[in-house]
Amino acid sequence: MVHIRFGDDEDAQPAAPASAPSTSAPAGPLFARCCNSARVDYDFSDPCYVFKVVRSHDGSRLAATLSNHAIKTYSVHAEALSHAGDLRGHSKPITDATFCLADAPHALYTSSADGSVRGWDLRSGSEAESFSSGGQELFCCDVLDATVAAGGQGDVLFWDRRTRKPLAAFDDMHMDDVTQVRFHAPSRALITASTDGLVAVHDLSSGPNQDDGFVAALNAGTSVEELGLYGAAGERLWLRTGTESLQLWEWAKAAAPEAEGGDVAFLDLTFEARGALSEAAARGGAEAAALFEEVDYLAGAHWDAASGQLLLVAGTNAGAVGFFPVAEAAALAGGLAGLPPAAALAPPAVVLRGGHSAVVRSVHCFGGGGGAGPLCATGGEDAKLCLWTLAPPAPGAAAGGSHPQQQQQQQQQQQQAQASASDMSDGSASSGPARHRQGGRRATPY
Repeated sequence: MVHIRFGDDEDAQPAAPASAPSTSAPAGPLFARCCNSARVDYDFSDPCYVFKVVRSHDGSRLAATLSNHAIKTYSVHAEALSHAGDLRGHSKPITDATFCLADAPHALYTSSADGSVRGWDLRSGSEAESFSSGGQELFCCDVLDATVAAGGQGDVLFWDRRTRKPLAAFDDMHMDDVTQVRFHAPSRALITASTDGLVAVHDLSSGPNQDDGFVAALNAGTSVEELGLYGAAGERLWLRTGTESLQLWEWAKAAAPEAEGGDVAFLDLTFEARGALSEAAARGGAEAAALFEEVDYLAGAHWDAASGQLLLVAGTNAGAVGFFPVAEAAALAGGLAGLPPAAALAPPAVVLRGGHSAVVRSVHCFGGGGGAGPLCATGGEDAKLCLWTLAPPAPGAAAGGSHPQQQQQQQQQQQQAQASASDMSDGSASSGPARHRQGGRRATPY
């Protein structure tokens, strides 16, 4: 079995490169325990569910963006999860959320289809910054120092946090919606991706300049829905595509003029990822095989720096989630050439089950999961936010579910919401569950 520590990516030293997954039958996966959960739909007149879950850099807060255009924030204490407040300001679906400033763990940034990027101060529970696209729908955002970047309908827009004014706009790189913008802080590079199938690398060391700053373009050949940087220096990237597939690239090599290669994906599971995941699960014992007999969607990927392992995160419509080790080191060395897609994946190392009853929209991993602390947080279409751990429950504690104090708090909030439902207004024009703009492009089950 692959050892997964789920450590903090920025701090842990990478282990030796992982070898190709074994096809022999391993011991079963580790089953994480749902140590705490909270519902986000207290106002029954305005049903909602979770789009995305993110965690602050200091680990003290979680933020969950909801389909009713609101944001719920929670304090995290060991395995306890307590509601800290609600943030409201967006008038249309929230498309991205990020705690991107390590020196400001209280600062949360969100983008929205209403054409704005907003910065929130969780200390005061209020909006601190706002940047407008002038009406263009926005699908993603990121911040590096004083520079704010957002992806729009074919454009990449920039603002200066100090003046709140626009800096630049890249309007010639992408032909369709820009679904991802991600800064690589050490090199001051910006990586953008779009439904047009292109991933572009820009050098922003001298500021945003569309012509002088363009470095490289990678052709994924299909719509890109999500990306992440991984590796010891963040030199590689994974892509989740609109066809529910996985691609791995060496973007830093493609961007280096003196280096060769990097312009072709070294692992491409286009159109085959879900079937390969089911085959891998079948090698992981009876429980894993039954849970993932049919994998319905990909939920992203997680780089575990402590073990040097990339894990593909996938789930079922019933709410089960598995972390499948990827043989990316073997793929990078050419060791998977001629082998079937399932050879690139090992059986799930960790499984989440019993917390959700519907599609899990977001999985956010954090350090300490191998010991006494939480492993990850998840949010789903069942309107639940769940906290998971690999640690056994304390003697006398109920397995799973909410802490008694949290249950009492939830009951009080629910009673207050029902009592005031008739005169509550959140500024939303929605009469039911909204759909994430990005989610509308995804394959089944979205």
